[in-house]
Amino acid sequence: MRKSYVRASLALLISAQLIFAATATRAQNAAPQTTPAAALEGFTPADSAVERALEDRFRAIPKPESAREHLRQLTKEPHVAGTREDYQTALYVRDRMREYGISAELKEYQVLLPYPKAPTVLELVAPRRERLSLQEAAIPEDPTSASRKIIPLFNGYSASGDVTAPLVYVNYGLPEDYAALKKLNVDPKGKIVIARYGRSFRGVKARVAEEHGAAGVIIYSDPADDGYAKGDVYPKGPWRPETSGQRGSVQYLFIHPGDPLTPGAPAVPGTPRLTREQATNLPKLPVQPISYGDARKLLEPLRGQVRPAGFQGGLPFAYHVGGTQDVRVHLKTDMEFKTTTIWNVVGRVEGGEERDRWIVLGNHRDAWTFGAVDPNSGTTAMLELARGFGELTRQGWKPRRTIVLCSWDAEEQGLIGSTEWAEENAVELKEKAVAYLNMDAAVSGANFGASSVPSMWKLIRAAARDVRDPKTGKSVYQAWQDHVREDRPEAELTDESGTDEKIAEARIAALGSGSDYTPFLQHLGVPSLDMGFGGDYGVYHSAYDSFAWMSKFGDPQFVYHVAAAQIWGTVAMRLADASALPFDYADYADQIRDFVNETVKTARRRKLADSFDSQALLDVVSELGGQANRTKVMQTDLLAQIEHSKVSADDTHPRSIARLRKINDSLLAAERALTDARGLTGRPWYTHQIYAPGFYTGYAAQPLPDLRQAIEARNATNAREAARRIAEAIRRAAQVLKDGREG
Repeated sequence: MRKSYVRASLALLISAQLIFAATATRAQNAAPQTTPAAALEGFTPADSAVERALEDRFRAIPKPESAREHLRQLTKEPHVAGTREDYQTALYVRDRMREYGISAELKEYQVLLPYPKAPTVLELVAPRRERLSLQEAAIPEDPTSASRKIIPLFNGYSASGDVTAPLVYVNYGLPEDYAALKKLNVDPKGKIVIARYGRSFRGVKARVAEEHGAAGVIIYSDPADDGYAKGDVYPKGPWRPETSGQRGSVQYLFIHPGDPLTPGAPAVPGTPRLTREQATNLPKLPVQPISYGDARKLLEPLRGQVRPAGFQGGLPFAYHVGGTQDVRVHLKTDMEFKTTTIWNVVGRVEGGEERDRWIVLGNHRDAWTFGAVDPNSGTTAMLELARGFGELTRQGWKPRRTIVLCSWDAEEQGLIGSTEWAEENAVELKEKAVAYLNMDAAVSGANFGASSVPSMWKLIRAAARDVRDPKTGKSVYQAWQDHVREDRPEAELTDESGTDEKIAEARIAALGSGSDYTPFLQHLGVPSLDMGFGGDYGVYHSAYDSFAWMSKFGDPQFVYHVAAAQIWGTVAMRLADASALPFDYADYADQIRDFVNETVKTARRRKLADSFDSQALLDVVSELGGQANRTKVMQTDLLAQIEHSKVSADDTHPRSIARLRKINDSLLAAERALTDARGLTGRPWYTHQIYAPGFYTGYAAQPLPDLRQAIEARNATNAREAARRIAEAIRRAAQVLKDGREG
């Protein structure tokens, strides 16, 4: 039986030294493992050497040629969730995992999915009559763009509707944009609004339009945001051409994701279902995406007042807000809603002495069209990771903890596959899940980035130090830092507590929503991260997100697909093999303190500083930080005892192991303690008190969500209650860490 134990004090010292070195030597070109091997956090020096050798063997297995073939197979045809082609990709992923020696099965759910029933009609009625094509042009350099199987431009879960009305340009379609229009006496009620993509999730744009009484919504991709204003357009460059539109769901994910008819419960036979009319997360008005080529025909003739500040896009004329009878538009959408089967693929690498603890890795597989970047660069990385894990198991490796590999379906429609699986397995996951590691659009370029809970910041950075960046030959970590300094030297550099102190660390962002970590972190309280390599990517959710685009622009040599598999697998192996889980709740406490201080500043601006007890919040945050530090000290002591007992053959070894495992369990339970079963105000599915998407931010996180929402709404009563519940959650987490030491 393999044993691996950690000297935490040494790991902390190494971490501090690395941060100091990065600060003092910004120009250093650090290559992976060029310094003497040091103890990994969670491992003794001896076991670190074993782990590093194992990781080196793993990282040598993923290959560009294999990655290229995976992506070629996965992008042969469009594979929208619930279709025959989608099922074929599920079989491909399952069969490759089995081929690599990993047990894998399909898991089915029956969920409500939307499809366009008849072609959308969008036509200019005045000042002239012209029907828009709503077609993405075939490009000779991209053979798959001519496929007849490409689904038409549509927004998932749009309502069916037939509306003729004046047109109003609402910029990004967010509350502040409607407030600007109100100052101009422009009323969107009963009108069709046209908004540009960006700044928030498209479902938020639909919801805000609905709240303002709009009769329909058109969403287009403005060239200022991802078209020619950014650079050359496809096929000459990577950016969006004029006929390209962005498909996407407008389900109200900020209320709850997943199957709209079974909120909080798995969509399996026997589960009671709502009617579609009872569903709370579906729009009630028609919503349609279009290209900027078509949008120009609607926007250019608009009259009314010239746009307010910030409303001008990249089309070559002055934008007006409209709202007059000069421009009238006819919009007709005809949607079919049906309950259909989706297919997750779930593989397992069984663990050893702690097999009842799970490291869960996930990526979705369904796509709006071919999905070369989103999501199948991530699927490709998972398959190469699986190939590596399979080879290691054939060589005798058995991770301490079980690794679960999940290929989700129907993510694009509303995080459905992951949400249904998480809801079905909620009890087990709350007991067993150590962490959830997500990759979605894993590769669209060479620039690494990550988002996570603060307890995993050090883990991500440490793994990035040990994976080589294919372009520069440096470590991924060093290339990451270099890129951020060159691109956004003021905005993105931060210390590990999230403050503005300028040291040589790139910001690891907060988790909002928009990918499959959402049910794990924000519903169940499982520590989560999301990461990948980004770049110039203007074909999102279009017919051009294809193998041809990836081969020319995203990753022509497929080396970043390999790097994605390597860093994902490295993080997973360290969590699976470490004797002491490398979670740092002192970082978590520091980040929450920063959130509280920023929230206090916002409250002061809104004249609500006295509406809640900020000092009580700061006091419990300090309590959490203190308990975290004391837990780390006890880990250090226990690990020293374990290491000593292996040499001296005394009888403290089993007792120390048992106590260390109890501390590990407390580190999992601390994240769970930050949830509240009552959920957020008006959003009971979201239970996490620190992290959730904002009601109007969509993909972006709104830390301390209930408190921030109450302050934005200028509701002192709700702010007081939210602060109290947040303080209770933080206090629970601190108590869990204390109990883990004292039990």
